[in-house]
Amino acid sequence: MVKFSSDFECGNGKNFQQISSDRFRCQVKGDKKVYCYYFCFDVISSEKKDITIEVWHDPDINDPDGFISHFPTTIWVSKDGRRFLPLDKSYCKCFDDHIEISLFLMPEQKIRVTNNWVCSYSDTCDFINKIVKERKNCEFFVPGKSFGNRDIMGIRTGNTNKPVVMCIAGQHPVEFPGIWAVRAVIDFITSSLPEAKELRNDFLFEIIPIVNPDGNVAGRNCFTDEGIDLYQVFGENPFAAQPPSKEGELLWNLATSRPLCLWINFHCYLGWRANSEYPYDGWYQVPYDVFSDTRQKTIYQALCDTLRLQTDAPSTWIEPEIHWKNSFEYQLALRYNIPHVFYEINGGTAGPFQSGKRGLKVFTMAMKTLKHFYG
Repeated sequence: MVKFSSDFECGNGKNFQQISSDRFRCQVKGDKKVYCYYFCFDVISSEKKDITIEVWHDPDINDPDGFISHFPTTIWVSKDGRRFLPLDKSYCKCFDDHIEISLFLMPEQKIRVTNNWVCSYSDTCDFINKIVKERKNCEFFVPGKSFGNRDIMGIRTGNTNKPVVMCIAGQHPVEFPGIWAVRAVIDFITSSLPEAKELRNDFLFEIIPIVNPDGNVAGRNCFTDEGIDLYQVFGENPFAAQPPSKEGELLWNLATSRPLCLWINFHCYLGWRANSEYPYDGWYQVPYDVFSDTRQKTIYQALCDTLRLQTDAPSTWIEPEIHWKNSFEYQLALRYNIPHVFYEINGGTAGPFQSGKRGLKVFTMAMKTLKHFYG
């Protein structure tokens, strides 16, 4: 007998069924078009067995093109739910509306299967607790609770008399490479490295790896518990006074309650894209003219040059994507002249190490540029 389950933190998968003796089928549980691709489930067999699992798009969303646009990508498998290994590409086939994964199962050995190396809320809270306990140069930073009453947990470190830098991830809850990247930033900025010490002297850092903990725990592709996309945080009214969600309002108030010199946001997508070169990362910008302050516009232009020339951002395409007007980034630039760095790590080429490595490159290059203006 073969059993499936997605009933665990960050799990995703529904309607598991057996088609034949060695063929099974399930569907992802999506949130909206395009954001309907993530799966993470356990499979266990009572006997040694070769099986094939068909993973289909979510019929409730009915966006097979959005689903399949994230494939082919790395399929990760784990025996303990923590350390994942990439499945050989020959064991995964892509079709117009589903993919097929082939596995060899040993008796009573549980295998976790996913298309994005998981970085869970509970593990991230443990990570933050460990950092704060072991290092005396930082403190817990919990600006509030989520709609589901979970702590939105981060760290604060640096000089309270200096300009503030915010760094976040996890708006889209299963974009785990962004979370891994921000965890690496936390590790770096609280470390004993001379560069980190110098940055702590010159800036105050407020860093939150998971701003949507409810979605992370539930394994949601996009939404909060309120059904809100925290990237398009202002929804249908980009020029509203406040975002219409608990997490959105909290982050907006945090970003605008005192002068903020930089907003850094990490996201993720999957798959080998057209017109791409390894590692298939990307980035977003707003038009420079969104800024009304000449100095802030100059800083922002320099940060955009940094991403284009000193990171892997152009490896998916040589031009950035343009932010939606209902995003934090657009409205912070328009209303408060706050510059940002918005970077997309490709989860098909990044687990914890590569996500951290690329995230740190983005962070350190951006801070090097910023220091030129605040030195």
